[in-house]
Amino acid sequence: MPNISKADLLIHPVRLQILQALAEKPLTTQEIAEVLPTVSQPSLYRHLKMLLEGGMVTVSETRQVRGIQEKRYQLAQNPHLSAEDVSGITKEQHLHYFNAYVASLLKGFADYLEGSPEKPDLLADQTGYTETAYYATSEEMGLFLQKLLEAIKVVASNPPAPGRRRRKLAIISHPLSVKED
Repeated sequence: MPNISKADLLIHPVRLQILQALAEKPLTTQEIAEVLPTVSQPSLYRHLKMLLEGGMVTVSETRQVRGIQEKRYQLAQNPHLSAEDVSGITKEQHLHYFNAYVASLLKGFADYLEGSPEKPDLLADQTGYTETAYYATSEEMGLFLQKLLEAIKVVASNPPAPGRRRRKLAIISHPLSVKED
């Protein structure tokens, strides 16, 4: 595999879906395919190989099943980009990665709508999209993000259980480009 950056490895719709599936628990390729039914098998194998070679995924278990070695995959590291990972990224690369990220959000929301009745009940599903502009100092923003991450960790650590539905929360934060008085 050619030398691929961690950002290029992570910010790809299919690879991101694979990593999100493995974040729950180790899975075989068959189990990953069941979680990601819209991903073709050749594509799944190709992207899983890239994640293995890039050190994001590892084989946690191998066993013989009907004469074939079945591998169970797990995350090898947290699939997040550090400040060091993005330090040399240009504006153009950031925009490219952001476009790929937004495309994965669009795909996820389209999949939600596709699996919903003709007229989905966003209120009952506690689903929505909104935007809020606010003023905050760097310190206030840091405190806000710390509290938000603490709240997210509480629900992110919940195991699957009756009545619990797997959910996604996406946060995009950036300063607005407006002239300040």
